[in-house]
Amino acid sequence: MGTNRNREQVFRFKQFSVANRLAAMKVGTDGVLLGAWCGVEGCRTVLDVGTGSGLIALMIAQRCPEAHVTALDIVPEAVAEAAENAAASPWGDRITVMEADFNRAVADRLLPRYDLIVSNPPYFTTAIKSPEAARAVARHGAGLGYADILRNASALLNPGGRVALVSPADRENDITLDCSLAGLSVARLTRVYTKPSAQSPSRLLWEISVVPSPLVAETLVIGSPAYNSLLRDFYLAL
Repeated sequence: MGTNRNREQVFRFKQFSVANRLAAMKVGTDGVLLGAWCGVEGCRTVLDVGTGSGLIALMIAQRCPEAHVTALDIVPEAVAEAAENAAASPWGDRITVMEADFNRAVADRLLPRYDLIVSNPPYFTTAIKSPEAARAVARHGAGLGYADILRNASALLNPGGRVALVSPADRENDITLDCSLAGLSVARLTRVYTKPSAQSPSRLLWEISVVPSPLVAETLVIGSPAYNSLLRDFYLAL
């Protein structure tokens, strides 16, 4: 990944670029990891909830040539930027950018069913709110949390469909409970460590299924050969 952040705020990957001037959710390791890690085999329809600048939608479109990706966000500036990034990519005809409140869109039955729902939702929780309204929506959720996504998944997933998420490591118990309450099963859980000597993971990558399945537990260290292999199709330096 390369960038000229001072001038353009454009992040350059091997096959596409992501302008990130307007969307409050900035391009970062969490989104890149999720976009490269989530299982896409056999996916024809994908929903990226809280797409921001469209990074994950673009990564999935690159990885899965047969998939159509719907990139949804509630913030108009993010929607405009995601649409710009999709149109500038080689896969603009397979990415639909949609401005909507996720919970309301589900309640109003505006969304079809999907093979995969993917999200890097906001998880910044504190009593101190961001002074910028758009960043407040992105960082504090405004109704887009893990429980919301999982609760609505059963109404949106095709048989055998999956949800893929990234979260802070300290949310493991909460999200496991949310899955149980939603009638979903954790199929794969990858604990991400910042370095080999780290005692605790910093992030979790979740693959959650509508079909009960045994848990596959994995670990990933940032900068390791496995990490580099995962991101080789995207990062310019690899």
